[in-house]
Amino acid sequence: MMASTRVSVAIVDDEESVRVGMRRLCNALGFAAVAYGSGLEFIDSLDAGGARPDCLLLDAHMPDMTGLEVQQNLVARSARFPTIVYTADDAPEAQARHLAAGAADYLRKPIGGDELLAAIDRALAAHALAPLMRRA
Repeated sequence: MMASTRVSVAIVDDEESVRVGMRRLCNALGFAAVAYGSGLEFIDSLDAGGARPDCLLLDAHMPDMTGLEVQQNLVARSARFPTIVYTADDAPEAQARHLAAGAADYLRKPIGGDELLAAIDRALAAHALAPLMRRA
């Protein structure tokens, strides 16, 4: 992959230590990562004309606006990019809610580099194929 075509990843997490760690991990994996402290901060950035990421990494549990609420807000705005939700919550119903809302994947913390890289690759591949599948 050429440096000029680096995949951009947005990270939305209310915990600074997690945000910083995820951004460092994404950068180490070769992605161009930008981190946001809340769903509202991310959505405000999009509204202000900020770059849309190639992939969104979204914490499920945040105050003010949950990951699910962020997903629903993005769907309402027709903002289409693959979203990977991550959480420490292992409840099957939480996973089902996020996947039903359009998440490409649902990962449980802690997330290793290989696991994250594979999830982003799968999400980007599925997103690239989606327009082709809709035309079929």
